[in-house]
Amino acid sequence: MIKILYAEDDAIQAKMCIDYLEKAGYQVFHAADGAQALSLYQKESPDLILMDVVMPQMTGFEVAKIIRRENVSIPILFISSLPGGQCAIDGFHSGADDYIRKEVLLEEVVLRIERCLKNVEPQKDEMDFLVITDGVWFDPVRRNLTKDNEVYQLTPIEARILKALCVNKNQFLDKEYLLREGWGNGFEESYRYLDKVISRLRKYFPKNAEAAILTSWGKGFGLIIKKKKKKGA
Repeated sequence: MIKILYAEDDAIQAKMCIDYLEKAGYQVFHAADGAQALSLYQKESPDLILMDVVMPQMTGFEVAKIIRRENVSIPILFISSLPGGQCAIDGFHSGADDYIRKEVLLEEVVLRIERCLKNVEPQKDEMDFLVITDGVWFDPVRRNLTKDNEVYQLTPIEARILKALCVNKNQFLDKEYLLREGWGNGFEESYRYLDKVISRLRKYFPKNAEAAILTSWGKGFGLIIKKKKKKGA
């Protein structure tokens, strides 16, 4: 049975959500504050974490950052009454896979949970890493980008976007495709945040590099590998 760590300090909200998750077939461990959430995570080894943002003891963002230092693959979803926009961006920066508003239907919460769990299921035919160029490769499972013998840890969203670009090297992908690969939902800030993610990834793949993330107006973004010049040419 899939184990979910659910952190929520509102008792009424917690009961409704726990009842729904249990009916959906999940085993739920409830934490009433951030410190208890961290303790339960260490004790129960859940498969997914669903957290409020504003909680006593520690915020959900603080808990997520601590967990991400030792576990880069566990899905972390925030469910909050705070607005999207900057709050959602802060959530993704802390290592979240999704940011959900509390007013959505619990049915949608379960669908988003199922999507995140599906994304971390091991794929039998998935390579351990994707070779980009000589000396540059990407491990989509661990979210590690290796470049010039330096290893960089990407956020979950950055990793999903980069994987889409890697799999479709030398092609331009429209924003709608990248949004589906990165978020898979109707998060209203996604278009703006996609541009921010691309901007951060371009630090590793600048336009003058052998492998560069370029923009083609009307077509989207692409990871373009420049052909090496032949000696004597």
